[in-house]
Amino acid sequence: MNKIPVQELEAGSKYSKPVYIDDESILVPENVEIREKDIQRLLKWGVEEVRTEGVLMDGSAPSSDDSFEGKGVTSSELKAYRRAIASMDSFFNDCRKGVSLSSSDLEDVIHNFYPLILDKPESAMVLTTLKQDAVDNLSCAAVNCMIYSTVLGIKIKIPGHRLINIAYASLIHDIGMTQIPQNIIRKKGKLNPEELDKVKTHTVYAYRLALKALGLAEEVGRIAMSHHERWDGKGYPRGLDGNKIPVGARILSVADAFVAMSKDRPDRDSLTGYTAIRQILNDNSRRFDPAILKIFIQNIGIYPRGSIVILNNNAIGKIVEIHSAAPLRPVLQLLIDEKGRKPKQKNTYLDLLKEKDIFITRAVDPKEMGKG
Repeated sequence: MNKIPVQELEAGSKYSKPVYIDDESILVPENVEIREKDIQRLLKWGVEEVRTEGVLMDGSAPSSDDSFEGKGVTSSELKAYRRAIASMDSFFNDCRKGVSLSSSDLEDVIHNFYPLILDKPESAMVLTTLKQDAVDNLSCAAVNCMIYSTVLGIKIKIPGHRLINIAYASLIHDIGMTQIPQNIIRKKGKLNPEELDKVKTHTVYAYRLALKALGLAEEVGRIAMSHHERWDGKGYPRGLDGNKIPVGARILSVADAFVAMSKDRPDRDSLTGYTAIRQILNDNSRRFDPAILKIFIQNIGIYPRGSIVILNNNAIGKIVEIHSAAPLRPVLQLLIDEKGRKPKQKNTYLDLLKEKDIFITRAVDPKEMGKG
């Protein structure tokens, strides 16, 4: 890797590969500008150099965003998503290092990315399916939770002032995990009772941080603290049940479960979107509010966006759009046609709501197709 002295970093510069602070922390993803406050934060931490496998890009350098053409998002939307993840990286790094926290990184996400979710929810959900290299899983999960929680809140018609509280809570709900020993977080296999108790403290930590350190609304803290409460009353930290659980927490609970299942963990690989949805559907009103879960499935789909599926004519496609009234009849981008060939036209789409004789037979793991 190339080592770059922090003193030589310039605000506005960007690199062709992610820039790292250390082995686990990323400063900015590839092709995302370094901000002046990023540099000042490094100086405050006493970091002398950062590392990257990339090269400094100038204004005329080609953008790697071109590789996302045809996936339902624009270059500017992708950059906004990456910037949001980078801001959350900064936020979580501050918390891990025990420095004084501020809400500036959260505000950056809310001001510059949250409006995109409100304006183009379909594009925002597609962004969650794009592979993010070398990014803190906690940061990526926080932004993805905010996307799904916000979209679900919109569908449930949550008022705007409360919807933004759900967005803030989604960003910080797992902040307490930064205080859990790494040997517990990375443990393969089942946690013992003592380890499990330590993990459970992360919800209360989020509540305290929201109110005391960040000065956020009481509702933000309550939602963050309650995202592991269960519909049947067997959750934590307070054992609330049914409608006693804040509605924002019931929304976040579903979003958090889906995002968690869709990412790699020490004890297993990430699940395909279809497998994650199937596990959530098997809940039987134990963990999730059934009414909220129904709306989630209608909008995420049985086969979520980004899922690779095989059709009854042996064609292979990727889900790009969901019909909420008919979640089993999505729109696909055709990857392989029924004759086993790549489509002649680069972006060929198939709407199963219109193609009545074609249906999905099964979902496949992209890794099986060499796309992992």
